[in-house]
Amino acid sequence: MTKKNYFFASEKDVYDYLKEYPVKRRMLENMEEPWKQRLLDYMTGKKTLPFTYDPFFKMVFNPDRNPERLSSFLSEIMGRQVQVVDILPVEHTLHDGYSLIIMDLLVRLDDGSRANVEIQKYGAGFPIQRMSCYSADLLMQEYEWAKEHRKDGKFDYEDVNKVYTIVMYENSPEEFCEAAENGEYLHHGKVGFDTGLELDMLQEYFIVNLDIFKRTAYTKERSKLSGWLRFLTTEDMEDVEAVIQAYPWLYEIYEDVASYMRNPKEVLTMYSKTLQEMDEGAMRLYWDRVHEQLRETEKKCLEAEERYVETEKKCVETEKKCAETEKKCAAMEKERVATQQLIGEKEAEIERLKKQIQELEKHI
Repeated sequence: MTKKNYFFASEKDVYDYLKEYPVKRRMLENMEEPWKQRLLDYMTGKKTLPFTYDPFFKMVFNPDRNPERLSSFLSEIMGRQVQVVDILPVEHTLHDGYSLIIMDLLVRLDDGSRANVEIQKYGAGFPIQRMSCYSADLLMQEYEWAKEHRKDGKFDYEDVNKVYTIVMYENSPEEFCEAAENGEYLHHGKVGFDTGLELDMLQEYFIVNLDIFKRTAYTKERSKLSGWLRFLTTEDMEDVEAVIQAYPWLYEIYEDVASYMRNPKEVLTMYSKTLQEMDEGAMRLYWDRVHEQLRETEKKCLEAEERYVETEKKCVETEKKCAETEKKCAAMEKERVATQQLIGEKEAEIERLKKQIQELEKHI
């Protein structure tokens, strides 16, 4: 490892280092090739860590070690100053494994409200309807918490704090196509009324499209939020210098992340755990999509069968019409032949009469 930046000088150095730790070496060797290469690229200083994945996100934004980071990030997303005061256990009663959550964090804010921060790998596996259900689940958790923590035992609905559902998409669902065209990557939603009535309802939503941000926002602004999102989405170390030049306050964080290479075994373990969780989630998501595709295929087959029956019916009708047409054609052909024969007879009669006229003219 180089003393300058903690990273290994080459992939060979990585494997040589792990010779002393055969279990860790096998762990690396057994990884799927794209992820193995990504880890090797990080350990040799070519790539950053995948900060959108749970252990690495929490490594950077851990409130116990760096409380100001998560507070700053959420403040920029929510558009107001907030302070994270506690990390809460994630208790999704609706989380059935059929979406690929790569990061999930639940926090209590300084005003008593709670915020659930999630990063979804595939937007198609986390539709907007599901987001609404998650928010409702989060609100019920807050409701139960408020009932349990009322000291005098007299519950009041005003004791229930607001809940924020913050979802970041790595790959946005198709509903965001228009937003992508307009370069819109941050969306805030809450209950509204068509009369303009303003009521402070308990559920709010923030959606961040990381893929749209990567495509459109790099050169448009230099806000604190852009800095955080640039940090999360930058993969190549050769781009990090430009990021730090644009956002100098990120230098300390990149240095902190690089220092984790002082213990490569821990990084390898975290990486392996991330992949294991991803594999389980991805497999469930895969089978969910397979079943969905099967249902779609069955639907298409049924529609195709209905079209076939309808086409066959039309073919029978067409054949019937063709038979009738052929019959009419045969009759017309017979009539044509008879007419042609009659014409021939008339023409012969005309020739005979012409000859008679010629004979008569000779005797005049």
